[in-house]
Amino acid sequence: MLNGRLYRLSWLVAALALLVALLTLESPGGTPPPPLPPAFDAVAARGISVDLAAIAPDRAPGTPGDLASAQWVAGQLGAVPGATAVRRQRFSVMTSGARVVTENVYVSLPARSGSAAAAALVISAPRDTPPGVKGGESGTAVLVQLARSLGTVARNRSVLLVSTGASTLGNAGARWLVSRFSGTPIAAALSLDDPAGVPGGLQIWDDGQDGRRSIAMASAAEQAAARADAPLAPPPGPFPQLAGMAVPQTSGDQAAYIAAGIPSVSLASRPESPLAGGDPATEDALGDAGRTAETLLSSLDAADAPASPAAGVVINGRELRPVMSRVVILLLVLPILVAGLDLVVRLRRAGVRLMPFIAALLWRLLPVVVAILVAHLLATAGMLAPPSGGWPPLPAQVPFDLAAVVAVLLSVGAAVLTWVVVRHRAMRRNAEVASRAAAGVIALGVVCVLLWLATPFGLLIALPAAHAALVATRARKPWHVVALALVSAVPAVLVVWWASSRIDRGIPYSAWYLIETTASGARGIIGPVLATAVLVIVWSLGSLVMSRVRRGLVAAGPYRPVPTDDERMARRGRKRRGTPVGGGDA
Repeated sequence: MLNGRLYRLSWLVAALALLVALLTLESPGGTPPPPLPPAFDAVAARGISVDLAAIAPDRAPGTPGDLASAQWVAGQLGAVPGATAVRRQRFSVMTSGARVVTENVYVSLPARSGSAAAAALVISAPRDTPPGVKGGESGTAVLVQLARSLGTVARNRSVLLVSTGASTLGNAGARWLVSRFSGTPIAAALSLDDPAGVPGGLQIWDDGQDGRRSIAMASAAEQAAARADAPLAPPPGPFPQLAGMAVPQTSGDQAAYIAAGIPSVSLASRPESPLAGGDPATEDALGDAGRTAETLLSSLDAADAPASPAAGVVINGRELRPVMSRVVILLLVLPILVAGLDLVVRLRRAGVRLMPFIAALLWRLLPVVVAILVAHLLATAGMLAPPSGGWPPLPAQVPFDLAAVVAVLLSVGAAVLTWVVVRHRAMRRNAEVASRAAAGVIALGVVCVLLWLATPFGLLIALPAAHAALVATRARKPWHVVALALVSAVPAVLVVWWASSRIDRGIPYSAWYLIETTASGARGIIGPVLATAVLVIVWSLGSLVMSRVRRGLVAAGPYRPVPTDDERMARRGRKRRGTPVGGGDA
């Protein structure tokens, strides 16, 4: 069925275009050096950290420790020279257990020079910690000490200093802050997520929850760390970047700012994962984090605003721009599109109707969609962990307990029941196997394009399976089919492995976490449904190939896209003398 020569030629064209795209790599840019060297007082920051740990070692959102720490931070910010009066933003977050009430605490440092209309800078630090976790005081310590330093120097931009609450509940505090300052121009935002908690070099988080990244801001932060002579952890390679945009997963407050289109990064001392506690911050680590933050803010104060967040990739320090990134992914779909177009032309010439087979594929998709909808309803009812403010909740809020097992069984049962009802509509006669396979390839190309439009980097997970299913229609030996099936599963395995490092959990739980947060709607609806459609089509093509394997027809050669005379007669309920129905599918 697959035109092998045309498929290989499409790959050649795509490869040449990919080489041209790689020639467009550009430097993410940078910021000018600060006018003055940093003067961050690490000793004073150490004292602030110790005081906060003594006052409120446990600061889960809405607890007495959270309220006590908010009151203490308000007192510290209220003593900053030149700052406005301390203000509070009280808000509530609905969780699976109850409604949690907490608050943001902030002050503003007005610009002392330049234009008063210049966009402001935001410096924030999460104040809360996950339940049962102690630590995380270094972010607040650096924030308060920076406020004291910035209050004594002239600035071109006003600075908003914020202690955010409910960071561990879907970054609710940062999102509440952005929603209330939506009319205020903000040039950039810096989040301090325990940047001195664990020694080993500063980590720069630039991922959002919407598949975008703040590459320009991350480049400015890297330059600031170099100017401050602070150790910096190695940047992520291409695969973690792609995985982070295909399946967004971050616990940093920078995600809330990026979602609002504000360039933002988080400075942290750990890989991009939830806070797990640790030893008190040392003066050296606090000094590295403070000098980096102060240098970055001074550079941003004197420079134009960094570029807005977008879905780009950094390769060896050079950026593949967002538009080119989307083009590159579309080029990887090109062989599938060409194969589908070739089949459309050939089947139209043969007068074969494809709509019945496309409808059969849609009926096959229905049970999976029903399972997702049932899981979403069960999450709303509390049997599965609901989204945390529309975003994936922390792993601790997604238990695999009895209620979760029952919810899984109900979802699977709904899918099975739906399949029993629609099975006769979803299955076509064996005699029409060639047309079924051709319709599957055509539908595969269409769904891949739709998925590319909705979430291009998410398409990267499904593409190997799509190409494997296409190539499998030309398989001549059973082990070819097995090898292609293994290849198609590699991206999903790698994503689960990557997610286990992001949430700091084992691989089995990480697989459950991704499935549960997807089914509950925390990762959107359109992308998962289209990705599921790709998998259903791949499964449909795979089932046809495996049927031929069981009947020993693989070695007979590939499918022919145009039905044979036997298939045409079988469709009319007849067969040729001496020829069994369906005998021409080889």
